[in-house]
Amino acid sequence: MFILLSSISNCPKFSNFFKSIISLQKTETMPKIVFSIAILFLFSSLTSCSNSSREYRSDHVAVGVDADFDHLNPLLIQLSLSREVCTLIFPSLVKPSYDPAKGTIEFQPGTAKKWEFSDEGRKAVFHLRKDAVWEDGKPLTSHDFKFSYRLYADPKIASTRQHYLNDLLLLDDGSIDFDNSIETPNDTTLVLTFRKPMAPAIILDHFNDLMPVAKHIFESIPPEEIRMKAAETPIIGAGPFKVKEWTRQQKLVLESNETSVLPHPAAVSKMSFIIVPEYTTRLTMLKSGQLDAVISAGGIKPKDLPELKRSNPEISIKPVKNRYFDSIVWLNIDGQQYRKNKKIEPNVFFGDKRVRQAMTYAIDRQAIIDGFMGPEHAIIVNTSLSPAYETIANRSLGTYAFNPQKAQSLLREAGWEPGPDGIMQKNGTRFSFTLAAPAGNPRRNYAATIIQQNLRDIGIECQLKIDEKLVFLKNQNEFQYDAALSGLAAETLPFQLIIWGSDFENRPFNSSAFQNQALDLVINRLNTPLPESESLALWKQYQKILHDEQPRTFLFYYDELEGFSNRVKNVEVNLLSALYNAYEWELD
Repeated sequence: MFILLSSISNCPKFSNFFKSIISLQKTETMPKIVFSIAILFLFSSLTSCSNSSREYRSDHVAVGVDADFDHLNPLLIQLSLSREVCTLIFPSLVKPSYDPAKGTIEFQPGTAKKWEFSDEGRKAVFHLRKDAVWEDGKPLTSHDFKFSYRLYADPKIASTRQHYLNDLLLLDDGSIDFDNSIETPNDTTLVLTFRKPMAPAIILDHFNDLMPVAKHIFESIPPEEIRMKAAETPIIGAGPFKVKEWTRQQKLVLESNETSVLPHPAAVSKMSFIIVPEYTTRLTMLKSGQLDAVISAGGIKPKDLPELKRSNPEISIKPVKNRYFDSIVWLNIDGQQYRKNKKIEPNVFFGDKRVRQAMTYAIDRQAIIDGFMGPEHAIIVNTSLSPAYETIANRSLGTYAFNPQKAQSLLREAGWEPGPDGIMQKNGTRFSFTLAAPAGNPRRNYAATIIQQNLRDIGIECQLKIDEKLVFLKNQNEFQYDAALSGLAAETLPFQLIIWGSDFENRPFNSSAFQNQALDLVINRLNTPLPESESLALWKQYQKILHDEQPRTFLFYYDELEGFSNRVKNVEVNLLSALYNAYEWELD
């Protein structure tokens, strides 16, 4: 019925007729058989409506997504798709590009037309374009960047990226020395000074991710009010798109920003993101022409590809490879104690690494892959590192192949024994927990049922809980879940270095609250300029620590199969983004 209503809303010649028959049917003046015939007539007419809709959207791309965006303010975003959309609206210092042949990421000019590093990576100077403006006509200057960096670092805002600024010069009290570490000698020069040598790739990646907001919009809002006033704050950007309309839980409409030089106004006049939580509805709307693309939340199910190829040859599949991984986040600490008094105590189930290792041995990850994605669309991993980085992979590590007997042995070693009801117990505590997962993701829902059965087979009771996506994210950030089926877009090496950290309160991607001093030291070293041989050795140590500790059970990296109508031209998806060049998309 949702699809029918959506189609009719674009078909004025049938809208009034549909309302009339619904009204008559409700008053029981229309026999059921006549009502059914009328509905069938409307369905048969949808093809012509669909064609009319395509004509109506001749310069308007409609993209289907599973859930709404958490924010459209780069200071506040956490969801990966929200970040991708923000890169279309807000300026960035540079533009990353991925070279699949080399497996490396290079940086091209963005707001900064050129840059240089000196003093062994302690200083970076960015020379900005003179012609960039915010969409309201105000100049975009180095002062916007400095002002925004102060906001990112402010704990009152609680940005997920605030720790990107921790390597700047510090004052005696340990706070950032903004006056001396971020200098703006003129409107087009931005100078960053760090307290230690920094690898250029780390600087470019981190500060590119710190998209600025307009100083003239935000300087009148106290930092502590920015989050609570997010819904009423104007969304003013300088990128190729600007926001025309955002109806929460329904749609986001972007339109081309005709004043943008970053890099230019979007090629299409409008791009809409339509919120359609149910996968089969998204797919049907793509097939009928109501949507031009379906992205995110796994994209198109692999099992639907053969039928899609036969029945809808006008739809192309563009895989995003080696970007996303799924995992089970095991909360390493007692979440209730931490929320109550900030006390760090081991989680009764997952505070012991032997238990976390047992969980990984107990789960048949290949069965999940074979049953849902197929072996050609996913690869089992045992750390967060993307398979794209083959040259630094630590191939000496074990595989954690499916082995229930090994899992039970590790559980016994950790003090868990079968209870009278067959469920493992320790000191009177039954091994019974809830595994949370976000709604609208069929891949994770499928995985959850296999995980539940696998754990039951070794004497662990696992109950499933499905929460709406934004609720799930909030609860995970607050350490509400002992276990959560979750994942990340972890495409770059610099991003790998911000996932983990013992100061987990300031590392929102470390949702397992994993603490490991050896890993902290490795990460600190990898943030500095290093000889290639030392860097390689450290990356292998990084993988070994995660492999041995299993703060998450890393399930697999998977291909996200984005579906596009062939009428959308110039589409490039890659390891960095499904919307990588959305401002270049055109319609036939």
